[in-house]
Amino acid sequence: MTNSPGGERYVVRRWWRGRALPWAGLVGASIILTGISMERTMLFAYGPVPEFVERLRVGRLFMLGGSAASIAAAAWSQIRQYPLWVTLCVAAPVALVGMATMIASPPSLIPQVLGLFALPAALAGLIGGVTSKGP
Repeated sequence: MTNSPGGERYVVRRWWRGRALPWAGLVGASIILTGISMERTMLFAYGPVPEFVERLRVGRLFMLGGSAASIAAAAWSQIRQYPLWVTLCVAAPVALVGMATMIASPPSLIPQVLGLFALPAALAGLIGGVTSKGP
């Protein structure tokens, strides 16, 4: 017995059955927000002028959003029982770039250097999680 009218059957795609698409969207949002925050906090010369202060504030807010999305995606991948390397790669932006952004002083380029490793790792985790067989 089905809930559909007239006994119709719906095709459920294999990728949707595992619900990897919303997880992939969350990881993608984390990567995008982290990239925007890296662009906003990249200052070669810093001065206490209102434009620089506002740019840093907005960049750190984007990093906060990217970190929250990254932590949520890592927890979700652990709940979905993806391989451990997928979870670690998805958590790389918050572990490297997020902590460096929150700790480093404004004219530092440390978050951008760590982002060169963290964002490709998150992309690898995204690809690994989508192609994983899952539970």
